[in-house]
Amino acid sequence: MPDRIRIMHFRRTSGVVGGPETLIVSVAKYIDRSAFDLTAVDFGRTRNDRSPTLQDVQRHGARTDAIPAVHKFDFSSIRHLAGLLDEHRIDILHTHDHRSNFIGYWATRRRPTPIVVTFHQPLRRYWWLRHIEILDEHIVRRFDRVLPVADMIRREIIAKAPRIADRVITVLNGVDLDLFRDPPQARERIRRELGIPNDATVCATIGRIMEDKGLTYLVDAHARIAAQGVVVHQLLVGNGPQETELRERVARLGLSDRIHFTGFRRDVAEILDAADLLVVSSLSEGLSVAIIEAMAAGRAVVATRVGGTPEIVNDGVGILVEPRDPAGLADAIIALTRDADRRRQLGVHAREIAFQKWSVERMVRDFETVYRGLLRNAN
Repeated sequence: MPDRIRIMHFRRTSGVVGGPETLIVSVAKYIDRSAFDLTAVDFGRTRNDRSPTLQDVQRHGARTDAIPAVHKFDFSSIRHLAGLLDEHRIDILHTHDHRSNFIGYWATRRRPTPIVVTFHQPLRRYWWLRHIEILDEHIVRRFDRVLPVADMIRREIIAKAPRIADRVITVLNGVDLDLFRDPPQARERIRRELGIPNDATVCATIGRIMEDKGLTYLVDAHARIAAQGVVVHQLLVGNGPQETELRERVARLGLSDRIHFTGFRRDVAEILDAADLLVVSSLSEGLSVAIIEAMAAGRAVVATRVGGTPEIVNDGVGILVEPRDPAGLADAIIALTRDADRRRQLGVHAREIAFQKWSVERMVRDFETVYRGLLRNAN
């Protein structure tokens, strides 16, 4: 075994920041540098063009690189990745999505490099990606380790591929709790910046603005809330392909003074300090980092009952509602708006649980255990 185990995280560039990107940055920050050497690689950018994720990785002292791609089916990326594996003498390749799984599998096909994948989402979410997702499932069955972020995803994988059950290990998501130990006291400043009164109830939704986040249902829920004469402001924190469509929907419903698009923000702790609760309207979810961050910030949660969310949110933390249910979302938000004492009690309990269970250090130590065991078995 080498003095330091050389790990490469490989991820396609998506243009937005979500759970996979947050995970890679967290690993760069907290991995044991005396035992591991980390490289993070983007697929889809030129070697001189670094994504925000890679810039953060670099700030934490890890090596970065990029693989260019003329189009999404540019098979020369397999050769490029194989070259980087040789150049950096990588011991373990860690992938995070359909394309990086495909490229990683073929790049390591004739090499002894073990390969692992983190499953960030449940299986087969989109009918238009059905063929790609079926192919992906067959490819990852050949991987050395499969690491779902939630027990629910682990059960799905084993149900479809029972023969690989001993290679499927849940590594639960975690967040950087250091960001939430001392409240940032940013409530008034952030609200002033966004034009929101200090005494208003504010919901935050943090993540990519895309169809599987169910944001059209959230906007419709706010239309119901406004129709009942309840004043609630909503922050949509992030960016993504559905933003233009969603802005038009908000304007059409006359909600532009209630729903605020903030764009991508790095100051998540300060955004949550300015909010009263987190709302997650997702149609599909792995294990939401945003929910754990909100819990660490002491905020109650309203979330849809999908994916691994019920593993985090319970009666002591927040309210679960069914997906695609604007009325259910509206009722839950109104209930916590009108009952500030309950909202605060849920937030206090959520914070206690977050600090007990959901640290990013625990997550990174779990990855290190997988890496060590995998290399030990390979040797």
